[in-house]
Amino acid sequence: MTLLGTLTSFPVFNGLQQGELALLTAFFGGLVLMGSIALIILTHSQLNRALHVVTMLVAFTALLPNMWATYAISLVLFGHLYLALKLGSRALLIVSFLAAAAYLMLLGGSIVWYWPIQLTLLPLLLIYIAQLYEFSLKSSKDTHSDLLEQGNLRKQDVLGFPPRSALRDAYYAHTEQDDSPMVLVMIRLEGFEQVNFHLGREYGDLLLAQSANRIKQQLQNEDIVNIEQGDEYAKLAHLGGLNFVFLCSLAHQQHLHEQVIGAIVQTTLKPFNVGHCTIEIKAKASYVSFADKVSDFDNAITCAFLALDSEPHKVVTEYQNSMRTAKQEQQARLAELTHHDFRDQLELYFQPVIRHSDNGIEFLELLLRWQHPKQGILAAGKFIDDIRIAGLALPVAQFVIERAAEIAMALKMEGIKMALSVNVFGPEMLHEEFIEFLDDVLLTHHLEAGDLIIECPSALFMSLDAQGVAMIARLRSIGVRLCVDGFGEAPLVLAKLPKLTVDYVKVGKSLTRDHQHQGALRGIVRGLVDMQHQLDCAVICEGVESQEQLNFAQSLNTFAAQGYYFERPLSSVGMLSWIKQYQLEHHHLVDHSKG
Repeated sequence: MTLLGTLTSFPVFNGLQQGELALLTAFFGGLVLMGSIALIILTHSQLNRALHVVTMLVAFTALLPNMWATYAISLVLFGHLYLALKLGSRALLIVSFLAAAAYLMLLGGSIVWYWPIQLTLLPLLLIYIAQLYEFSLKSSKDTHSDLLEQGNLRKQDVLGFPPRSALRDAYYAHTEQDDSPMVLVMIRLEGFEQVNFHLGREYGDLLLAQSANRIKQQLQNEDIVNIEQGDEYAKLAHLGGLNFVFLCSLAHQQHLHEQVIGAIVQTTLKPFNVGHCTIEIKAKASYVSFADKVSDFDNAITCAFLALDSEPHKVVTEYQNSMRTAKQEQQARLAELTHHDFRDQLELYFQPVIRHSDNGIEFLELLLRWQHPKQGILAAGKFIDDIRIAGLALPVAQFVIERAAEIAMALKMEGIKMALSVNVFGPEMLHEEFIEFLDDVLLTHHLEAGDLIIECPSALFMSLDAQGVAMIARLRSIGVRLCVDGFGEAPLVLAKLPKLTVDYVKVGKSLTRDHQHQGALRGIVRGLVDMQHQLDCAVICEGVESQEQLNFAQSLNTFAAQGYYFERPLSSVGMLSWIKQYQLEHHHLVDHSKG
């Protein structure tokens, strides 16, 4: 039976003449041709382009009076289902599934009820419409992102580096010609806050340009992907602010990106001369492998940012899929903090600080723990950033202070005078509201001077202005002792402390952990410890886990030590019984307060 005979045998199409059938065939053929060409132009993937070419050829073959040709469309539809799964588009997957079901119905109708074979192309047109809609959404997002880049990133025009959109085009152009493994590298510069504050934004822009040019000079390798920029080519793109990015092909050297990153970090560390000042800038880097981790450019950018933010203390960070999981867990914690009363889930543990002289307890440090309903018991370091992000730093600090005061008063009622220390996150302790709250708590719970110790990160003391120094003095005036925490990574910064009056300084875990490899640093640290003693400031060594580490801490002439060697953090619920047992075992007097 001919195609025309098929049409005229079905009642609905009895009125169609041969000319009208030709117009119907041309109409469907034109739609298929335009849809295929549009998608071939829009897509950047060679696999996707090949699928659309095959779709177009099979569709034109199906227009001929050959039933077997129409069966080939089913294979093409399976290809589009696979494409939808690969793109991760739920809407496109649903449309592809419905199109496949509609195709089977129309194909059956052309056999049983003699529907025109051309109707079997309708499901393909449905898929074309869905895919074009997906591309239009993505294009609008990209356009919006580019407009934001052009509108907000003022430094981009000053520096003259190509934007993110140009790098995206370079990525897709390169992948079409070369399927070698590729790595996206992001560079973030640090140290500009003080420059902008003290010297001004103009000097900050000048320093940024000099830093970017240093990075650019390290990207001369031919395997660094070229980015089209007018009539020229660049290798470094600017994402705005202090973030730069480039693409590194691993076609010839498997670890080329690591070598380039190392060179960039080293050249950035060299001092700059700006405004008659010598300034040091640091660079951090993250990298993402397209082959192993991600296959989409914009997703790679997101992952590079995530890697930088996940490991703020590392110089070079490789993106891992676990970072995305950690980010999701953080978002869940933020939701918990925002929508639930944190007081119901936060709990205080304690760990003693033991004097070297008589093994007595100098004070008990109260450690914040979160009894998370899904993630278990979380140490403070796991969720401090979450508290800051949620804007709860001050309320949580007040909660900890109030609980510490209650515990101190309970100990006094048992005849035990024991100083307690609490950790605050930093800037919240310099707020007028916090100091007034603290003063009120001390009066309400009848605490004396020295009963409460505030531990603060060392970074806070290193960046204090005149008002901050005045706030520290106010804390001491209301009877609060101060402890500077976190000197393990940079012990030389102790030399800056004489300008402030503090009671304790804690040397961090890294010094104790690597005591066998300290060398000349040991003498320097001991000298700084002696200097603190002259200022009536006691130095405490953290992270002591063995007798050997304790001996090392004592050899530095430190005042006390803290760590797992003495006791792991314990719930404050059993604090009273633990103190009595410790005093009984060591035959100490009840009053162990300093001075």
